[in-house]
Amino acid sequence: MKKNFILTMIFTLLFSTMLLSIGTGEAEAATMKQVPGSPGWKYRVDKPHVDGVNNDWHVHVEKGKIKGAERVTGGKSHGKTLNSAGVPKSVQKNVKKTSDFKKALDKQKKLEKERQKISKYSWFDIVMNPWYLVTIASLVGVGIAQLMNLPKLVFG
Repeated sequence: MKKNFILTMIFTLLFSTMLLSIGTGEAEAATMKQVPGSPGWKYRVDKPHVDGVNNDWHVHVEKGKIKGAERVTGGKSHGKTLNSAGVPKSVQKNVKKTSDFKKALDKQKKLEKERQKISKYSWFDIVMNPWYLVTIASLVGVGIAQLMNLPKLVFG
């Protein structure tokens, strides 16, 4: 019994680690597209990164050595803006007219709404609300009670 329990735990750990390490099928360096009406300029719209710094939808624009990035709502992304990188205003306007940019802007607005919903709950609200504490206490209690009733499950 103990051997089966340990093997199940090992299988679960390996399987969950494997699923998390595979990730999504999207490549980190997405394909650059031509900016309509601006020959030689390329752009791509990236989704938010999960590194905690660049966690907004943003656009990359480049031509040769000029490489700029900016949030779709304006502001720095990857420590740059399109203006600070030297991207001409006409190219910026053409990028902002693309359907990719408009879709990303809509997604960013939805993301901001969701962030506002989440941020209205503080730790104080969660801790002081008795339902959260009762739920956690009951789950822990049920878990401990099951272990006490079935000690062979853990200790063999």
